[in-house]
Amino acid sequence: MTEGTRLLIGLFPTADVQAEIQAHRQDWWWPRDCSFPPEERLHLTLQSLEDQQGKAELRLRAALAEVPTRPLNIKLDSSCTWPNDVSVVQPSAHEGLRRLQYDISLALRRSGFSLLLSGRWTPHITIARNSEHAAAPMPLEPIHWFAHEFRLVRSHFTRSFRHELLDSYPLH
Repeated sequence: MTEGTRLLIGLFPTADVQAEIQAHRQDWWWPRDCSFPPEERLHLTLQSLEDQQGKAELRLRAALAEVPTRPLNIKLDSSCTWPNDVSVVQPSAHEGLRRLQYDISLALRRSGFSLLLSGRWTPHITIARNSEHAAAPMPLEPIHWFAHEFRLVRSHFTRSFRHELLDSYPLH
């Protein structure tokens, strides 16, 4: 494992969906010290694991390439602030999304990887952190998102946090 990195497997909204999420986020009342992920880093995490290099990374990519997929038509239709002071938008219940997350987790476990997300999974996109007492004056107008791929990215937890795209996998 490389220090300060982690792997993320997730769905990344298209630019138009990012813009709709941003428009909703601008409607909120935010506390002074909260922070907002940049639009291009907005994502719905499907799985997370320690960084992998060399042959392990190749094995990981091969496992992900074998995951059965279908396109996902997701409706983001609720938003709130959780007790841990993270504000999120969430999709309505979606069996295809749950199945994709399950299939990815299963493929990775079968390939010998330890997963950082285990147990109950709550699909969401984080829109703010340190957002205690944040409030949305109006409910989220549903955002329709046609997800056509999931991505494997390396998250660099450095002073200038960034995601490095390693691979993408079409949903077909």
